Amino acid sequence: MFPAVSTGPLDPAWSPDGRWIAFSMRGDIWKIPVEGGEAIALTGGPDYHFEPAWSPDGTRLAMSLDVDGNLDLGLVSAQGGPVERIAIDPAVDVQPVWSADGGAIYFVTARAGPFSIFRHELANGRNTQVVRGIDPAVSPDGRELAYVAPVQGRMGTGGLMVKTLPDGPERMVHYEEAEYRTKPEWTPDGQAFLFVSEEGGVNHVRTIPAAGGNPIALTIDPHHHYSPSPSPDGERFAFVSNAEGPTILYTVGKGGGPPSSWTQVPIRTRRPRFPSGRVRVRVNDPDGNPTPARIYLEGADGRGYTPDGSFHRVVTATEIHYFHTDGEFEVDVPAGRVDIEAFKGNEYRPATVTLDVEPGGVAIATLDLTRLVDMPARGWYSGDTHVHDRHQGRFGLTHEAFYRQLVAEDLHITNSLIHMDGTRLMGRWGDLTGEPHALSSRQHILQYGEEYRGAMGHVALIGIGQYVLPFTAGSGTTAYSQPELDLPYIEGAHAQGGIAGFLHPFNRAVTDPEGLARSLVPVNFALGEGDFYDVASLPSDEMASTDVYYRMLNTGLRIAATGGTDNFSDVWRDPPPGTDRTYVHIEGPLSLRSWMDGIRAQHTFGTTGPLLFLDVAGREPGDEIDLGAADSAPLLVRAEAISIAPMDRLEIVVNGEVVQAIPAVDPLRAEFEGAVPVPRGGWIAARVIGPSSRYVTDTHAFAHTSPVYVVRDGRQWTSADDARFLARGVAALWKRTDERADWRTPTERERFRTAVQEAQAFYERIAREAEASARP
Repeated sequence: MFPAVSTGPLDPAWSPDGRWIAFSMRGDIWKIPVEGGEAIALTGGPDYHFEPAWSPDGTRLAMSLDVDGNLDLGLVSAQGGPVERIAIDPAVDVQPVWSADGGAIYFVTARAGPFSIFRHELANGRNTQVVRGIDPAVSPDGRELAYVAPVQGRMGTGGLMVKTLPDGPERMVHYEEAEYRTKPEWTPDGQAFLFVSEEGGVNHVRTIPAAGGNPIALTIDPHHHYSPSPSPDGERFAFVSNAEGPTILYTVGKGGGPPSSWTQVPIRTRRPRFPSGRVRVRVNDPDGNPTPARIYLEGADGRGYTPDGSFHRVVTATEIHYFHTDGEFEVDVPAGRVDIEAFKGNEYRPATVTLDVEPGGVAIATLDLTRLVDMPARGWYSGDTHVHDRHQGRFGLTHEAFYRQLVAEDLHITNSLIHMDGTRLMGRWGDLTGEPHALSSRQHILQYGEEYRGAMGHVALIGIGQYVLPFTAGSGTTAYSQPELDLPYIEGAHAQGGIAGFLHPFNRAVTDPEGLARSLVPVNFALGEGDFYDVASLPSDEMASTDVYYRMLNTGLRIAATGGTDNFSDVWRDPPPGTDRTYVHIEGPLSLRSWMDGIRAQHTFGTTGPLLFLDVAGREPGDEIDLGAADSAPLLVRAEAISIAPMDRLEIVVNGEVVQAIPAVDPLRAEFEGAVPVPRGGWIAARVIGPSSRYVTDTHAFAHTSPVYVVRDGRQWTSADDARFLARGVAALWKRTDERADWRTPTERERFRTAVQEAQAFYERIAREAEASARP
């Protein structure tokens, strides 16, 4: 929902005199003649500016703006100039629109909890809550407010509503499963709305009577169209469309039509608010050849800038703006100092340069990347278990542009998971083939898979060629509202030669058995199903996920530690693929199959950045060490952590307890070599913990290896306490599920109950055996 910095126009607004169209682009508000030509910037840095709205008299524009990461509102003259901040608050304030008399601004804010629409009086600064909802639009006569609000029992952001101002009744004009894009606009006669519909799986402009009725599609095209704005006479409307990259601004007659009837509003030149120049940059690999990379570029005004046609993005965790390059790029920037930094995944040292750009001049630089570690030379290959390419972003992400992101991040294996959000397919049906995408090379493989989104966890199906359907379960108001077991999906992946694992497992600490009651993960592993577990993932809490991981390992389960980002690669406010990744040690050439085999063997570590190596008595993660009953000597452990991101400490973990904590005196390297007692057997792993930094696009530095397993006298050590905890958690899961589920048939209820009871019995048996072995 939040506004975006873009290299194409967004959120067009037609001026009251019909001469201009305002829009946001490159962090500023611009206006351009309706017929196209020179775009004139009305704002400048250091803030970012979005969502222009003309005042009724055409003398000013309201906007949202990003001030040091906080979204507020502002006003600027229609001739350009300084921005006056209004409605200032630490909470999010966006989507301003004017009252009909020009005396107030309606806007969307989070200051009252769920998003609500407030009214800001310009005369005295008073703010008054009007109604819960988003996307406000004031009727031409000022008597009614259109907006989008949640509809109880329905999916999506809500229905198109109308409220009589100031305190009159509300009515619903139209409902569909929308996702933040509806943006209704009254036609100038007040008789109808233009709005964005997602019916049919693509965003397009439709119109509907203000009194309600049947909507009619106006833009007929397979690509996405956003933000309609009618001309003052109602004869045309402006909108933006994406096809293969940034949005393009168009106008079309009020009846709409196919692309052949649209008129592009060309931006032939740009006139920024302040003097500008250009930088021309090349990024080289260690051999001196241009190489794809991620770029942080900050201009003299403190803002991020991006080449024309590129995808401008921001890392939510750090608010650092970035883009990807194929190796050479040019960018228009404000005159003055420009700081540029190039990244290429976790295995190269970042390269930086500072330039001074003269007004009208061109500054040229080369950035030379050097290797930190050559992981493939050691047989280690990075991959991501959980990437999405298309998820309702407004940038027209093609396969080619997506693949360039992966190469720039030096991600060797990318599993892009097609899934369903609500009832909307996120991805392309035809991408799942069971083979690497045609763009793949021997070193960078893109393969599509599936994400099953159940009510009690999400499962990645990797290496499959056919979908296991349905995509979802536990989705209220659909035919798939009943909770389902994960087992058919895991077994479906295995039947195709693939693997299945668990994504972003826990996002909060599990302090009691009831905390496990929302996840089927302990059930699946107890029943012998599941190949990996993402200890590192953007939406989850690494330490919370790790704590549950330890409990399961302590019952004798053997589970590969992995990492998967869960990013949306076409959404501007999201980190890049490979933010959380899995490193796998493989034998022979790289392929998806060899990489999956390495996960099956648990020769892995998951990471948000640090590179982590573990050797226990000559064995690597996933291996087993067999000791006799009399073999009491400690085991020699070697661990090494190397990172481009600062680290706090390297830790050696035995059976869930930290037995060695080695401070990272050099914040980019930490090592341990020493004897570690494992008197009872069990497992040994290594992990790294570190702070947030610009070199980590998750919230903090973290890495964790799969364990080396230690068996004594043919028996693996287990913990009765952890087994009892998991047994109680599984029991709580069944109780919670049965109380809430609307089972279709007794047979389906019994199948679910039987599986859960088998898992509970597994943990109870482990607890009894552990207690018995502990007795003298």
